[in-house]
Amino acid sequence: MSLGILGPPGTFSETAAIAYGWPKEELVYADSILSLFHNLCQGEVTDILVPFENSAAGILRNSLLGLTQFPVMIKGEVTVPVKQCLMGAHPYDPAEIEVVVTQPAVLAQCENYLRRNLPGVRIEITESTARAAQMAAADLRKAAAIGPEQAAENYGLVVIARDIQQENNCTRFFHLSQAAKLPGNAGNKSSIIFELDDRPGALYKALEVFALQQLNLTKIESFPVRRKAGYRFYVEVDLPINQLPVTDLLAELESRCTAVLYLGSYYRCREVIAC
Repeated sequence: MSLGILGPPGTFSETAAIAYGWPKEELVYADSILSLFHNLCQGEVTDILVPFENSAAGILRNSLLGLTQFPVMIKGEVTVPVKQCLMGAHPYDPAEIEVVVTQPAVLAQCENYLRRNLPGVRIEITESTARAAQMAAADLRKAAAIGPEQAAENYGLVVIARDIQQENNCTRFFHLSQAAKLPGNAGNKSSIIFELDDRPGALYKALEVFALQQLNLTKIESFPVRRKAGYRFYVEVDLPINQLPVTDLLAELESRCTAVLYLGSYYRCREVIAC
């Protein structure tokens, strides 16, 4: 057994994996979210843990893209608190910092702090918080990175400021494996992606499937289909114990949509895990 996570060591993905109960010695690091999906489907790891949604930045688009492009199944979820630090090779005064290296979702979490304390600072984007720390450690400019305090310890950086993220900041991760051949009901929640033509009433007819079965949709997110005029919708739906089989639900949805992708049933993570 091995779990692929976003690396290098010191990312919030590593923190989430350990909080989820996965042994550290079984973690395998990848340099991007889409690489995680590729490694899973190539059999290089048995499972992956991907960041899916942040309370400030929303859904991570590359994670959503991976769910649509690779044959995977959601097995579980875990939500962890996210505390961000500003760190550098030296204890710079914020006014001295010339460049901040960070990851896109992290930038959204910390934009208020940056606007107040480092207005106009140059921003450079990378794939992970740990990689940002590595880059700041090697940069000859007065560079800083944003990431977890563990990354500062791992890469010999000095913490310049703590808790620079927005309040109540947390990230939800999905535990994924390769897709099973048949859908099951192992859980109280399901994720589904369906595709619709861009025409009046199409979304209403799709959502009516859930309403007629008195199913509670807890999330819906739309994104365009690139190859034609239309939209895909990612939804999360509560599944009561005595509910109709998922196969029946999917069949009814397929009769009203141009495409339906079932991503699995799993148990809802109701509490943020303290790390």
